[in-house]
Amino acid sequence: MSKRRLFRWPARRTAALGILALLVTSVLSWLICGGDSYDPQPGMSSFGPTSAPASLSGTIEEYFNPIHEQLSEITKTYDNATSEIGLVLAATRAEDLTWLLDYCNDHGTIPFIYSTDVEPAPNLLVPYTIRGREATAYLSFVVEFYNQLPKYTIFIHSNYDQWHNDLFGPHTGPALRNLRLEAVDAQGYVNLRCEHDPGCPTSVHPWSPTQIDIENDDIRAFFPQVYQTLLNVPAKKVPEHIGNVCCGQFAVSRQRILERPRSDYERMLRWADETELTDSFGVGWVYEKIWHIIFGMDEIYCPRYEQCRCDAYGWCGPLASGETLQAVRANPGSTMGPSF
Repeated sequence: MSKRRLFRWPARRTAALGILALLVTSVLSWLICGGDSYDPQPGMSSFGPTSAPASLSGTIEEYFNPIHEQLSEITKTYDNATSEIGLVLAATRAEDLTWLLDYCNDHGTIPFIYSTDVEPAPNLLVPYTIRGREATAYLSFVVEFYNQLPKYTIFIHSNYDQWHNDLFGPHTGPALRNLRLEAVDAQGYVNLRCEHDPGCPTSVHPWSPTQIDIENDDIRAFFPQVYQTLLNVPAKKVPEHIGNVCCGQFAVSRQRILERPRSDYERMLRWADETELTDSFGVGWVYEKIWHIIFGMDEIYCPRYEQCRCDAYGWCGPLASGETLQAVRANPGSTMGPSF
């Protein structure tokens, strides 16, 4: 019995048609791209990748997002000597960031958008790793721009509607427009949210994981170890309880970011990329629990709701009780915060 052929060359007619199709595809691709190579955004030259790969998936419209391109042009104008506010966020190539483009054009704000696609989107910055999503985008920005940070960096989510936004409804724009930058000067770190639930008064108990957490190898069971690694502290510095206003949207002053050496943020990034204790979701969860600590606030950071509203947005009363609060003001001589 003759052996069955597992492979055979295509007929000449089929091969010719295939070659013709390949040539047509190549010409169309050249015409669409204008014959020019993509000039990537300046990336993490000494710490991570800088540009998107040449491979392309999805439609041309999905890959070359015109809104992203316009935002990228604004990013290229960044000058830390003249650009006061930077907005840092993570996004996929398919996300509609029209709201962000409008906001940046209206308010002279510079966007720093990091791609979270496996194949990074053109015109977006490329994070050191996409594990942890926005958490590693935030850290990638700090590492990449450490020596040229804007005066204020506001870390936000990409969707315009966020349940995290509380005082002005779900939209991010009003929160950004009304944020008191003097509060950022005075405190170094300001969460954009004031509502205590979830997160306050405490949400993590590093030394007291539940039996279920232990049995499931949940990241909570390893929190003391993780805390020591990320913050480079001994076991005795790991707090009994951690509490903070949710979630991952906050403003930080340049001075406060610089109170940690760049190597601290690089270590945090490497842990996110390399840890085997949890997955991408777990990495993001860990950082949401400790951003306030990373940026110099107490382990339990749950300011009174009314005072937070007054400090962050100038909404000081009079309250129902008749009390009118005083918003925090920056002390010109303050060094703002602890030395790490």
